[in-house]
Amino acid sequence: MQVQYRKLDGTTIENAAAYVLSYLRRHPAATLSVGSDSQNIGGQTIYVTVIAFRHHGKGVHYIYHKRREPLINDMITRLFKEAQDSIETAEFLRAQEVNIPITIDVDYNEDEQFASHKLIPMVKGWILGLGYTMNTKQNIQIASIAADHLL
Repeated sequence: MQVQYRKLDGTTIENAAAYVLSYLRRHPAATLSVGSDSQNIGGQTIYVTVIAFRHHGKGVHYIYHKRREPLINDMITRLFKEAQDSIETAEFLRAQEVNIPITIDVDYNEDEQFASHKLIPMVKGWILGLGYTMNTKQNIQIASIAADHLL
């Protein structure tokens, strides 16, 4: 799952796992989160996945991957794919020896009036079952907020 990541200034990251490991060696107090967001724009669905390094009280550094797919009109399918992208990214990092806790941010609302609420039980079981922690919209979401701003 080697995809092209970039820094906010557009700099290409040749190897995301090596970048993450190097960054964490230089900043051992940073915490790591992964999140994705999507939006339908111009007849396509655009997905952004972010790997975020949080420096508590000092800000966030992140890298991101953006891709376009054919239009996905079904919101539940589109939102599920966001979680899938984040989980696959976290699993990739884990397989590359990134051995610190990873939080997965999902852009779902716990309020039952929102359609994304329906996905929480299924996705939460998947994420927690893999050994990650999870944040929803009601919690601080570093990675998915960054992904949202990149759309």
